[in-house]
Amino acid sequence: MTWQVAGLGQKVHREQLDAGLPDDLAAEFHSLSQWAHGLPHRYGSRVTVRLVDAASIEGFFKSLVRRLHRYPAFIVEGRTYVGNDFVTVDALISASLAAQRVGS
Repeated sequence: MTWQVAGLGQKVHREQLDAGLPDDLAAEFHSLSQWAHGLPHRYGSRVTVRLVDAASIEGFFKSLVRRLHRYPAFIVEGRTYVGNDFVTVDALISASLAAQRVGS
């Protein structure tokens, strides 16, 4: 499931652009969005994306519980990665999917 399938893709992107993000944050958001929209092509229905806004109440509590202080943060089957190196996130996803195949 991607943001678009969840009904969030265009709405979230439009809200971020309307908020007048600084150039560096807008570029980071664009990179994250592009990467996330490519997930179905790379992994099909085997991957589910759950977007949580760090500024929301849910995001605040999840950050507190998981001790996240920087963003973007990704959690793949309990393993956490903080940063915007999407190759690393893809490697975590691939490793998790491979482990599931072996365990099946």
